[in-house]
Amino acid sequence: MKRSMMVIALVVMLLWLAGYSGRPADARPAEPVVTMGSTTFGQTRLTIKQGQTITFVDEKATGTEHILVLGKEGVAQPESGAPTFGGSKGMTFLPGQSWTSPPWTTAGTYHVTCTVHPTTMNLTVFVTA
Repeated sequence: MKRSMMVIALVVMLLWLAGYSGRPADARPAEPVVTMGSTTFGQTRLTIKQGQTITFVDEKATGTEHILVLGKEGVAQPESGAPTFGGSKGMTFLPGQSWTSPPWTTAGTYHVTCTVHPTTMNLTVFVTA
């Protein structure tokens, strides 16, 4: 009994020293969330890893819709390597809705904007390898 307790204590100590977190080493980080208020994104820059998605959440209970497109300052400008944003007319959000993008599979810098709020809703997405 005493010997088995010592073995267990030794294993626990070795795992602690090795920094074992209880999850597989290849576990993916949580998918990022970008919130939207009445006229702004919750952030203006976001860095993600290749293959991750982004969940966009409209936190308003009432108010104007948002129409997200790839591009800057409210102008839809498709960017090579970026996922599709609801077709040519963009992704429309009514108050309280959310949407998760397809995976961002190509490293690079991309831009997301709202056609309804072109001067205040601009997000730069950095996708890293």
